[in-house]
Amino acid sequence: MSKYINLETPGKLPLSKTACALLLPLTLLCNKNNEISKKVFTTTLGDWIKDPRTWDKYWTELVDNNIVAQLDKTTWMVSPHECYSDGISHNELIHKWNEVQNAVK
Repeated sequence: MSKYINLETPGKLPLSKTACALLLPLTLLCNKNNEISKKVFTTTLGDWIKDPRTWDKYWTELVDNNIVAQLDKTTWMVSPHECYSDGISHNELIHKWNEVQNAVK
């Protein structure tokens, strides 16, 4: 399964260097539906950022810039404008993303 990653958008967002660096592992570790468990993600990269307050800071930065959105208590969705797999329709992911974004507002 291959992933399509948008490398242009991060440069246009007001992200810190660390939050920007989290984009690649975030897009590579999410499933074909662009879903990821925050706990699994932070555990996988736990040697890089050890302090939970630091994780919260960068995760909030990703949420504020519409990179990730919460689906339920443990699952988050990565924006299909940042990445998507060829195993699912990009339009379907965009539709799901828009529903999540509308539910948050």
